[in-house]
Amino acid sequence: MKHTLIAVLIVLLMFSIPLFAQKRGGTIDGPVLTIAFIENFNPYTQNVNRSPAPGFIYEPLVVYNFRQNRIEYRLAEHFEYSDDLLSITYYLREGLRWSDGTPLTADDVIFTFEMAKKFPAVDVAGLFVGETPKIKWVEKVDHRTVRFHLTQVNTTVEWSIPSQYIVPKHIWQNVENPELFTNKHPVGSGPFTEVKRFSPYQITVCRNPYYWEEGKPYIDCVRLRQYQSNAQVQAALIRGEIDWGSNFIPDIEKTFVAKDPEHNRYWYPAGSPIFLNLNLDKPPLDDLNFRQAFSLALDRESVVELATYGYASLNPHITGIGDFFAAWYDDDVNQKYDWLNEYNPEKAKQILDDAGYIDSDGDGIRENKDGSPIEFSIMVVSGWTDWIQSVQMITEDLKYVGVNAKTKTVEWGQYVSNWNNREFEVGMLYGMTGVTPYRFYAPLLHSQNIDKAGVFEAKHGWSAAAVDSLLDRYVTVRDEAEQRRIISQLQEVVAQNLMIIPVFSNPTWYQYTTKRFVGWPTEDNPYINPNFYDAGERVILINHLHLR
Repeated sequence: MKHTLIAVLIVLLMFSIPLFAQKRGGTIDGPVLTIAFIENFNPYTQNVNRSPAPGFIYEPLVVYNFRQNRIEYRLAEHFEYSDDLLSITYYLREGLRWSDGTPLTADDVIFTFEMAKKFPAVDVAGLFVGETPKIKWVEKVDHRTVRFHLTQVNTTVEWSIPSQYIVPKHIWQNVENPELFTNKHPVGSGPFTEVKRFSPYQITVCRNPYYWEEGKPYIDCVRLRQYQSNAQVQAALIRGEIDWGSNFIPDIEKTFVAKDPEHNRYWYPAGSPIFLNLNLDKPPLDDLNFRQAFSLALDRESVVELATYGYASLNPHITGIGDFFAAWYDDDVNQKYDWLNEYNPEKAKQILDDAGYIDSDGDGIRENKDGSPIEFSIMVVSGWTDWIQSVQMITEDLKYVGVNAKTKTVEWGQYVSNWNNREFEVGMLYGMTGVTPYRFYAPLLHSQNIDKAGVFEAKHGWSAAAVDSLLDRYVTVRDEAEQRRIISQLQEVVAQNLMIIPVFSNPTWYQYTTKRFVGWPTEDNPYINPNFYDAGERVILINHLHLR
């Protein structure tokens, strides 16, 4: 699957500064897939793939470290809920300053969220939208303490609040329309705030002179370079121009690693769960027996190895969540249902025979129970080559057990429309990742999402009041043991009903070289998610890097 992405590169550029424990200096250079850069450093309106504003120039209150299942405190040093769970209080670090030397206080945090409430376009966390917004009002307790009063108990709100990057009141209070503000001369709180160079093809942003984390960053600058295709990024990687990439590269061992085996590396940990979403209003997809046979017919190992070049990760279980959420697996549920995740075409044939899906005319295609031939298409986005190849292999697997399925490629706009209008039979889709599997299961299983535009996961149409109750219950508790009990029940719901057919976990694209910089996360030291496009987590990574 190929998306518009950014990677980061590093070119040596030494500054005369005191030495710390780690070698300091150098410039991180990152290629951005875009036509040309726009001189805009607004963290709310610029895509993270095209701007250093989110994460590098502006930091959030906290960052959720998915790989280590912990909170990385940034501008805030602590937060806590009230006993009734109707408010959450954040305590800022002492001595925070903006990059122009002005103190960063609770007033800036209050201003940022009041601005989001007034201007929905900059409410990137969706905290003030809808009939029942998540936040009722924001209170200044003292110059370092901010309390968010919630409309109702929702313990997942702590995941959303950090999505709002804090901006300086003394600058932004004079902005008439923050949605249109290009912020050409940013004053930020992140590790890199000084825009040293801008052109349509390159942006260089250098160290914040007032950064709060002592001795960090070790690197002097971040430089983003403009590229127009994955092929151009691949060529830059091979030439050694890029040190941090997050792009699809075919046959990476030969095209990248072999060019400099001593330094060139990659690591593709499990990312988003990828699955086939079934429209259960369409026969025979409405029959659980058929869905079980469908799952057993898939040779997932071959799909991963051939269609994804081995880059994707096999999902070891049928419960929908993959190894990104491995810490939440329920062994009892997996032991009970793992047979549905195995490649067993003979078992699939037997289930189809027993359920009455037979090939009565000997043409190799089974018929529905009404005698009509089984025929449906699997929708996939045009240009997503690994997904297309995966679907093509899946249709061959289904054909082997007598089921006639076809690959249907559509442009992105049509793909979105088909999901929203439930005009599909089967479609390949990605699920959400996040702090806990609730982020995956809520859009997939809550009935309120079936008719909601933009929430593709629930378009299978399956729902149950008891499952809605479980999901609603989850957001009212903070006890991890209770949360785990709920997540275990949701795993069993998916395994029992198979409204989706899990296929694999998409890889987290990540290439790097140790030729100039070290400190990268690796499979042996997975201290953070290595994807460049997560604005929060990338700041943790970049603050670990230093010269060799």
